[in-house]
Amino acid sequence: MGFYRHPRIFDPLDLEIIDRVYETAWARLEAREPLRDRERDREREEQLRKLVFRFAHTCKIYGNVDFDELSEMVIEHLPSGWDAPLGKKSSGSTPQVGA
Repeated sequence: MGFYRHPRIFDPLDLEIIDRVYETAWARLEAREPLRDRERDREREEQLRKLVFRFAHTCKIYGNVDFDELSEMVIEHLPSGWDAPLGKKSSGSTPQVGA
């Protein structure tokens, strides 16, 4: 009987890639908002971890986790502001005052 490996189990290389993608995405968020409310950083870090792992599971279904693919997926879904929930792009439209 052959060894079946569940596609959602990460090997050490996958975990290293996931960690590097997280660090890259976090650095990008920090650079975007240097004057952010740092008291919310723990909350944002947790949200980012969940986002990275959600996409890592998707990548793993189709094989090994690839840094470039995972990084692109995560960066694409980062918010443009710290008030937007991670994983949801802002619409980019400015709300109309008094409309």
